[in-house]
Amino acid sequence: MRIDSEKNGNMIKGLCLGLTVILMGAAIAAVPFSGGVEGMIQGWKQILIAPCPLITDYFGIGGISATFFNAAICSFACWMIAAVSRARVNASFLAAYLLVVAHCFYGMNFLNIWPCYIGVILYYIKKKKNFREHLHIAMFSMAFGPLVSEMLLRYPIGEAFESGASGFTLSGIILTLIIGLAAGMVLPGMLEGALWMHKGYNLYNGGLAFGLVGCFLYAFLYKTMGVESSGLIELNNRFYDGIGESDWLFSNFVFIFIFGFTLAVGYVLNGKSFKGYRELMKETGHMSNFAERYGMPLCFINFGVYGFMVLAYMNLIMLLTEGVAFTGPTVGAIFAAVTFAAIGQHPKNTWSIFMGYAVLFVFVTFVCMLQGREVPWTLSTQGYINGVAFATGLAPIHGRYGWRSGMAAGIISASICTSTAAIHGGFMLFNGGFSAGITALILVPVLEHHFPHMRVKY
Repeated sequence: MRIDSEKNGNMIKGLCLGLTVILMGAAIAAVPFSGGVEGMIQGWKQILIAPCPLITDYFGIGGISATFFNAAICSFACWMIAAVSRARVNASFLAAYLLVVAHCFYGMNFLNIWPCYIGVILYYIKKKKNFREHLHIAMFSMAFGPLVSEMLLRYPIGEAFESGASGFTLSGIILTLIIGLAAGMVLPGMLEGALWMHKGYNLYNGGLAFGLVGCFLYAFLYKTMGVESSGLIELNNRFYDGIGESDWLFSNFVFIFIFGFTLAVGYVLNGKSFKGYRELMKETGHMSNFAERYGMPLCFINFGVYGFMVLAYMNLIMLLTEGVAFTGPTVGAIFAAVTFAAIGQHPKNTWSIFMGYAVLFVFVTFVCMLQGREVPWTLSTQGYINGVAFATGLAPIHGRYGWRSGMAAGIISASICTSTAAIHGGFMLFNGGFSAGITALILVPVLEHHFPHMRVKY
């Protein structure tokens, strides 16, 4: 089957622009929940000037409307740069775009995304390589948005920072520029190295690469320099508090519209059929590119079907367990979970990972009941919602080694997903991808030992 790469690229551009329009529409629709247009603008300002280590809920900082507006503006800026520069748009660009959208709900904003982005672009210009081929790497680098905000706003003053007030200093600006340039020099190479380490079994490759860089930066800037790290910023948003810190109906409507729209578009573009989707679902997800092999119409269908599966899981755990609901980070996690629907994820190779989280929760609950202890977490605890979203990046393990290995990957990831943020201070947004990368480093050597004929050589 011959796939037209240019046609694929145009479809991806259309999908990205369409999602941006939907995000802006959601921002406008949420204005009544946010104190009107003035409330939305003030909320966005609060988002821009608030430190945002993991996991900062932008719904709580600026309100629902301002958060969707933040996602729309940031994603549109990325789309415009790609369109104006005539950059190469492929499945990797789509993945990067979706991760930008996801993290604009808890950590990325229009102020903190640019230093590392520009640093990566300058790196490719210096190396005399076509940066248009690597815009997705520049977009991945935006994961250090919380570190940029921290350097700009409250390093090294820490707890002396006044919430809601601009804390820009000359030293902070200079330090931010240095970090941005340093990121440009380091991150592209780290991405290649991380792929070699986990052998393609973690689709969120940037999580492992950036997590390691984040560990060094946090250790150097805080532990080595003797600076106390600060905690989360919490503001009292009366509009958000008034709806119980979540809007189940609004968020579900947005996602049902997005996934239903992409499913319908894919169905029409695929000749008003689902032909070929069964073959796509047979893919292992390991070093796969669904867009190049099957074309974007089937990827649209997969995006919709898989998206509905993720949404159903989120609603189910919120119904059955006690925890958070549709907070900013939860909305972001759903976008993050479908990031690689055109490169390696589909329902058949991810369900076991969700099941692994559930099995571990049942086991922990049973042990705690026997010992008379309180259960420390549930499936709808925020850290585990975000953890499972990125754990789906371990889909190739299920695809190549079967559902039992996929379940084991889910159990290992769930065991470590809330511990890894402390290593990098919460200043790197792909923490779930970092946990998934560590899981792959633990599990893949064991699997290759027991199944040597399936060993991947690099």
